[in-house]
Amino acid sequence: MRILVFLMVSGLAHFLAARWVLSTLSPAALVRRRRAIVMTAAALSLLLAAARLVSSAHETPATRTFVAVSMLELGAVVIALLPIGLMTLVTRAVSRAVAARRPAPDDAAPVSAALVVPAEIVSRRQAIERVAGTALFGTTTSALGWGMVRGRHAFALEEVVVRVKNWPRALDGYTIAQVSDVHVGAFVGDRELDEGFELVTRIRPDLVVATGDLVDFDSTTVGALAKRLVRPGARDGAYAILGNHDHYAGPADVVLRLRSMNVHVLCNESVRLRAGDGGGFALLGVDDLQGRRGRSPGFGGPDLYAAGRGLDVEVPRILLAHQPTYFKETAGRIALQLSGHTHGGQINPGFRPADLVMDFVSGRYERHGSTLWVNRGFGVAGPPSRVGAPPEVTKIVIVAA
Repeated sequence: MRILVFLMVSGLAHFLAARWVLSTLSPAALVRRRRAIVMTAAALSLLLAAARLVSSAHETPATRTFVAVSMLELGAVVIALLPIGLMTLVTRAVSRAVAARRPAPDDAAPVSAALVVPAEIVSRRQAIERVAGTALFGTTTSALGWGMVRGRHAFALEEVVVRVKNWPRALDGYTIAQVSDVHVGAFVGDRELDEGFELVTRIRPDLVVATGDLVDFDSTTVGALAKRLVRPGARDGAYAILGNHDHYAGPADVVLRLRSMNVHVLCNESVRLRAGDGGGFALLGVDDLQGRRGRSPGFGGPDLYAAGRGLDVEVPRILLAHQPTYFKETAGRIALQLSGHTHGGQINPGFRPADLVMDFVSGRYERHGSTLWVNRGFGVAGPPSRVGAPPEVTKIVIVAA
């Protein structure tokens, strides 16, 4: 199914790119090069699907590089097409406006040889579109390349202080280290895990939480993450929840592997922590919204009521929920929700496109007396690149309101 999606997206993107290239050629060049351009676009359309198939059959550093380059090429084309499309609309509108203001030719007058445009000459509009479009493709490719080589390794430690009503004074300054969207797999291995968890260790947390998308598509890779979640030796241990990618990988297997390595998994469940310190607090974790699609028996999506069953009303509640949009259902019912999923947009070319389609992208949000923190994530999904959205480890410090 994923291969089919790759083919559809790649095919459409390269078809549009080929159309743009053809529109910038002179009539003579169009005749000579049309076939080569169309064939190149067709070959590039198949590149990512072929890379995925090869990598699935035999994963090695070389095949992972093949997939990375293929994703980067497709990402550059997709991102560049929007500004190129807007530029094309503007240049052609201006060209039509200029043409409309020219006086109509006198049909009776002889056609001057000077007015005949040679087949090798491109119009001014075509020249502008070619230069500007080439610059946009080059800039996009360079930015994504930087994001792959440097951006996805530039881990940032974000610190946030949250005031919670009824929080025990004995637990003032309680510290949680949050990681999210680790996506252990093709593009997140030991190097990336060690880079990020060096920050987790530096925090010296009371509690470590991982808020979903622990693996990319293969449940067997979760062990590399599990051993690092418990390594800091947090007094209250390490807890995790499932994300949509964990559902794709097989949620039951992900849960089993985590629990076998002493990582507690909360799936519509809760645990009371530090009850001896002024009553402590409740840590709740819910299944991912992906479960509502009914594809994984036993994992039917988030259920806050089930997670909080049996808890005292006055006990402060901290919720782990992978997708921040679930905050629309939980605001006013919990003190703090920790989420991920969005990657902070992951690719932000001077602005954050995710803001156009998402209510919660990264950072802090407040609603109905509840706080939401959205972690930008640890790994990558799609192109193995991060631009304007550095990978994040969050230090949450909780104090009494």
